[in-house]
Amino acid sequence: MAKKTIGVIFGGKSPEHEVSIESAKTVCLELRKAGFAVLPLYSPRAGGWQLVALEALTAGKKLSGPAVEPSFGAGCLVKQGGRRLRVDAIFPIIHGVTGEDGVLQGALELLGLPYAGCGVTASAVGMDKIISKELAALEGVPVLPHVVVRSYQRQAMGPLLKKAARLGFPLFVKPAAQGSSVGITKVKKAADLKRAADYAFRFDTAVIIEKGVDRAREIVCGVLGSAAKASASVTGEVAPKGGHEFYDYEAKYLDDNGMDFLLPAPLAPATAAALRALAVKVFQALGCSGLARIDFLLDPADEKKFWFCEINTLPGFTSHSLYPRLWAKTGLKPAAVLKRLVALALANRAARGRLSTARK
Repeated sequence: MAKKTIGVIFGGKSPEHEVSIESAKTVCLELRKAGFAVLPLYSPRAGGWQLVALEALTAGKKLSGPAVEPSFGAGCLVKQGGRRLRVDAIFPIIHGVTGEDGVLQGALELLGLPYAGCGVTASAVGMDKIISKELAALEGVPVLPHVVVRSYQRQAMGPLLKKAARLGFPLFVKPAAQGSSVGITKVKKAADLKRAADYAFRFDTAVIIEKGVDRAREIVCGVLGSAAKASASVTGEVAPKGGHEFYDYEAKYLDDNGMDFLLPAPLAPATAAALRALAVKVFQALGCSGLARIDFLLDPADEKKFWFCEINTLPGFTSHSLYPRLWAKTGLKPAAVLKRLVALALANRAARGRLSTARK
């Protein structure tokens, strides 16, 4: 039987461009280990897709190659010069905006190709911290109180900042739809709220100001599968150190000593079980499929008090990323996780293909 060919799309326009490149290195190598042929498709910040050599990617060399474009009518990719590139599925690993927020997924739907991970709606909803919290809360998942400021309210946001201040400090000010802790500030006094909001508005058109849990324990859980048959990994605990008060962008990517990852998380069995069940519940409430990492906050004085923080529908897949490490500890190596994700992509495409497009 011929190997299935997987196109891995990475790079993109978001601040997480470099993280995406590192994720793609791991994904490509592990897909090959799982028995697939791989086509690395690099998306520079300027846009477009380029077919690059796997050796150049894994060696960290400058990435460039012939342009590749989707052919929506033919359901394939077309290389510069007109040659068609047939792929059996696409594995998107562009983190953040235009890759994780439903934009890329929409293009892949038009292309008609199977793709790994969440669909258009779940990707868009998962990226939006406001909508994802509201949908989770409707299913009884505990969330922290928050105030939303949208761009049209920015010039007169004083009353909203006062409303947020009444929630009590500390507060976390975040862009509504960014990943990897980009644009987030921990605020300890009212005088710093406007500056933090202005900073968050550099990255998005909506800002969420959320009641903080001082020195909260950050617990993460991976979910894998379909909405009907989703499984949760063991839980892990992110313990920031080296002066980081929370797991910010610097602690994640710029400081090699920015955090300890306790795996499994040191929790009572009942708490771990409750969080794993809640992770699946959030995954289902948002209509997810494939993979996601769910993050929770725990009261440092009482682990029975916890809240849904956010969902990452396209988590990092670098050699040190949390999602693959969670599943490795659960007993599923990265190659096996990726093989499962490709199988889910093919099954999802087949299911959508059986849906009627006619009125009768």
